[in-house]
Amino acid sequence: MGEESKPVLDDFVEDDQFELESYLTYLFDQINHDSEILSET
Repeated sequence: MGEESKPVLDDFVEDDQFELESYLTYLFDQINHDSEILSET
């Protein structure tokens, strides 16, 4: 049973990592956009 649950956990971790990277990319885009506005003023 322990062996069967491992692949599921690996898939979950990979999906979670993808979500995390997507979120970080989104955050960095927001920060870059804000700093562009600040530097214009």
